[in-house]
This record gives sequence, structure tokens and C-alpha cells, in this order.
Amino acid sequence: MIQLSHLEQTIYFASQRRGVNLLNADVVTRLVDVSRKHAVNLLSSMARKGALYRIGRGRYVVIPPDVLYERKSYVIDPHLIIDELIKANGAEDLYYVAYQSAAALHGAAHQLPFALMVATPHQRRPIELGQARIQFVQLKRLKFFGFWEMSYHEAHLNVSDREKTILDCLERFDLCGGVDEVARTISVLLEEIASDRLLDYLNRMGNQAMTQRLGLILERLSTLQAVDESLIADIARLVGEHVYPLDPHGPAGGGLETRWRIRENVDVLRASNVHWPG
Repeated sequence: MIQLSHLEQTIYFASQRRGVNLLNADVVTRLVDVSRKHAVNLLSSMARKGALYRIGRGRYVVIPPDVLYERKSYVIDPHLIIDELIKANGAEDLYYVAYQSAAALHGAAHQLPFALMVATPHQRRPIELGQARIQFVQLKRLKFFGFWEMSYHEAHLNVSDREKTILDCLERFDLCGGVDEVARTISVLLEEIASDRLLDYLNRMGNQAMTQRLGLILERLSTLQAVDESLIADIARLVGEHVYPLDPHGPAGGGLETRWRIRENVDVLRASNVHWPG
């Protein structure tokens, strides 16, 4: 049986009523009338008793009541706390869930990401949450666009939209299971994108290699599913003189696709080894 003091119970149930998933000393002083030093001690005590889970210096996740009193197993869902965690840091709260984690929220990931991938303008250390993990990826400020606030159960979090998810995954497919996995993700996301928005984002990203890779992948996908031909044509007009490998981490060689100035060192459709939509 969890034995919380009266004041600890007050803190615990006040956090539940207000939908607070993450506690630190400053939050506790707003919930109850105690000094910050006393709040630190209360948090430490509640963690020792199993009502909180420590995730870093002075930061604690509130264990849900059904887990606390029914002894259910508990795995922290980082989606539920990421917004509070960023804002509780006291620094700039600019962030969004990105890459394969965003693709998963859009229902387009074929591989579950090993961690919650979060883009931020600052370098941050990863956070271990027992069996879960939050991995931060530093992103240039000029690429901080194309995200919106999503409701996730009782929480809210910033997530890249479908168009930005395509470009983020393609720019950093080393974080997303490889170029063939990203091509499969793109094939799903294409069903609900705005072509003009994708093209606008593409120009804002300023990544020539990514532009040419996207054009080739869209052209390959067009043999299997409906793809906006005008979008492919618009991207073709952005092709530069430099030749890039489709997969810079793949084998050397491969045929040159002259329209896209891409050396096709992997066959993204065959390498995916799945039944593509058709």
C-alpha cells in the first residue's frame, strides 16, 4: 500500500485534477502553499514511495492512479509529457515531434521508432524514461516551420504536418530506417498532402540533394499509385547540376537517372520488400 502523507496526497490529487503529468518544485509550490525547499523534499519522498517516477534532476512523472493502486505495470508514454517537459525547462519552448515519430502519429510509419524523436533549436541530451526514451535532434531555426498542435489522449504536443514530415524524414533518413523505409512512409503520407504546401516547404528547406531525391522517389511511386504529375514537374525544374547518390550510405555505383541527377545506387521499391499500394 502506498502511504502518502496528507500533504503528499494533496499534491498528488491536485496534479490529477489539473491534468499535470510532470512535477518539479516550482509546480508543487503553485499546487500547495509550501516553500521551494519543502517542495523538493516532498517530491523526493513521493518518488521513494512510488507515487512519482524521477526522470531527471528535480523532475518527476506522476504515476497514474490505476497503476498506483492496482499495481498495473507502467511504461511512461513520452508523448504525454513532452510538452510539459519542454516548457518546464525554463528555456525556449520551441519544439515539435518529428521524423519517424511524427510519421507514426500520422499513421504512416512501417517501423515503430525506437525513441520519441523531437526537433529543437538547441542541443539537448536524450532523456531515459525507463523502457522509453526521448531523443532530441538539433534543427536550424530556418527549418522550424510546418508543425501544429495535436491532441494526444489528454495531452497536447507539437507535431510536424504531413508535408514537413516527408521532408524531415527524407533529409535525415538515417534517423528513419533508411531511404527505402522513408519511401514507404512517403507513399502513405502522399494520400493526404497539399502539393503546393509541399513545394513551398521544399523551397524553404534549401537542400538540393533532398530535392532531387524526392523527385526521383515520387516518380518511382507514380508507377504504383496516384501522384500529382504537376508536383513532379515542378520539382524537376529545381534540379541542379550536381549528381547525388540516392543513398549516400549505400553501395557505390548505380545508374545515373539523368532527369533527377541522382545515381540510383538502391532500388527503393524493390529494397522495401513490401506490397506497395497500387
